Amino acid sequence: MSVRTLATTQQRQTLLALQRTKERMAANQTRISTGNRITRPSDDPTAAALILDFGNSIHANEQYLKQADSALSFLKPTEDVVTAAIDQTIRLQELAQRGLSPTAGATGRAAMVAEVDSIRTSLLSLANTQSQGKYMFGGTATLGPQPFSGPAAGPITYNGDDNTISLDVTSTSSVNINIPGQLVFFGSIGGQGSNTDLFQAVTDLRDGLAADNTATIQAAYDHLKLALSNLNQHQADLGGRQAGLLNLKDMVSGFNVTLQDLQNTQQDTDYPQAIADYNTDQIIQQATLNTMARSNQTNLFDYLG
Repeated sequence: MSVRTLATTQQRQTLLALQRTKERMAANQTRISTGNRITRPSDDPTAAALILDFGNSIHANEQYLKQADSALSFLKPTEDVVTAAIDQTIRLQELAQRGLSPTAGATGRAAMVAEVDSIRTSLLSLANTQSQGKYMFGGTATLGPQPFSGPAAGPITYNGDDNTISLDVTSTSSVNINIPGQLVFFGSIGGQGSNTDLFQAVTDLRDGLAADNTATIQAAYDHLKLALSNLNQHQADLGGRQAGLLNLKDMVSGFNVTLQDLQNTQQDTDYPQAIADYNTDQIIQQATLNTMARSNQTNLFDYLG
């Protein structure tokens, strides 16, 4: 008959318990050093899936925020150009009113022609403005040709198209970042050569002043009012788009903060709990080792009494 100093089953169970304790200590040590509660999906499959989902949503929203910034970087200078065109058109109206005054006389009207020509040149330059190397008023023909062209004192031709450029700013919404130039400078309804054609109104005003023809000046003044109304509508539209994008950015940024907090709740280490668990496992490990040491000192005489 043989006598064993320690049952094989008991020894295996003790070693297994010691191994599990060491694994828990190692896991908690990693959590404490990295700040991450989950270091691998198997630590908490449900939480790991949530962390991944939150991360994907945050990344997608960051891309939409970049799209919104791109849209704003095009809309803002577009609004600035329209505002400058409004200022120029108001000045043209002032010149037309002066030209309609009985006290202006033929000499006074002729003296205004040079300023009208200068404003026409300035408006043409505004209509061909580029932002980030792209024509702002050519529709989708942003790389050329130049949207507006024409002789020094004749009809202006639009060389762009009527298409708009759209950017996605959420998964379900997009924004148009441009306005085709002919809608801005020729009018949203009438078009080239109509009563809302700003360049035609400028040409008519110049001709009326040069010819000392108050009827032509009056018609040009009336058309300038229509052109100004059109410009004001586009300015309001551009301002509204930008306001909407800024509100959207605030909302998406706030949502991302919430998502980040939720992700951190799942991911971040609970330091007090991790330290407490680590210390507890240290005590368990030492107790297990002490028990094994005492068991290994048992010999045949302990059983014989």
